[in-house]
Amino acid sequence: MILHILTKAPDSIVATQMQQAIGGQDAVLLIEEAVTAALDPSWQAWQQCQSRIFLLSEDLISRGLASIATDNELPTLEMDGFVALTEQYEKTVTWY
Repeated sequence: MILHILTKAPDSIVATQMQQAIGGQDAVLLIEEAVTAALDPSWQAWQQCQSRIFLLSEDLISRGLASIATDNELPTLEMDGFVALTEQYEKTVTWY
């Protein structure tokens, strides 16, 4: 079980590589530029990882995307939730 942390936009090569590497029990946390995935609820990873993909609230707020994530019922986590996720997974991979 791996926690994948994506820092790049969902249309980046890095995001595509991450999607190819995700296993069935892995989770994804979108931070930094990756939270722009809230603008595209049809992004393939939303279907691929349905209940295992999260957006970092602080980054959504700083980019003015918090209400979009809420309107689309996308799962968000605050920093405490981020820390809890890292404790739940055996490994963490950050995609830059």
